[in-house]
Amino acid sequence: MSQLVEPAPEHLPVLMSWITAKEQCEQWGGPVFRFPFSDESFREDCRWGELAAGALVADDGELLAFGQYYRRRDRCHLGRLIVSPVHRGRGIGAVLVRELARQGCAELDTAECSLFVLKNNGPARTLYHRLGFELDDYPEPFDWLDQCDYLVAPASALFGPAIPSEA
Repeated sequence: MSQLVEPAPEHLPVLMSWITAKEQCEQWGGPVFRFPFSDESFREDCRWGELAAGALVADDGELLAFGQYYRRRDRCHLGRLIVSPVHRGRGIGAVLVRELARQGCAELDTAECSLFVLKNNGPARTLYHRLGFELDDYPEPFDWLDQCDYLVAPASALFGPAIPSEA
């Protein structure tokens, strides 16, 4: 079992330990996220404590996954989604996306979710499509837009039955 909780200070160093290379950092945090990072630069660049976020934790308190959300173009936009490297491939990403979407849509009073995904991030793209996200045009200039796709899903699609654990 797992639950989505408010990220706690002790989650920060664990989260930081999951990002060990510049390419990973850019994939997760975007083109302006500094790497190598310090505690301070990491907090600043991910806007720790500013953006709404969720930490997916196991019953024993172990951090399994992390993500953020905010309003963008009248949707609950999900960002900086990451699953612990030792827990990938077990369906945790699907739980994270669904729980963040449920919480974010309720808090922001939106009926759709959106996110950006790098075109070369095959596992994430597969997950998002299975969850009901579909390609949409992003109507304005955005850094890295040539390397990303903008995906949108109705919240109702995300709140459906659980997907198999091999996701």
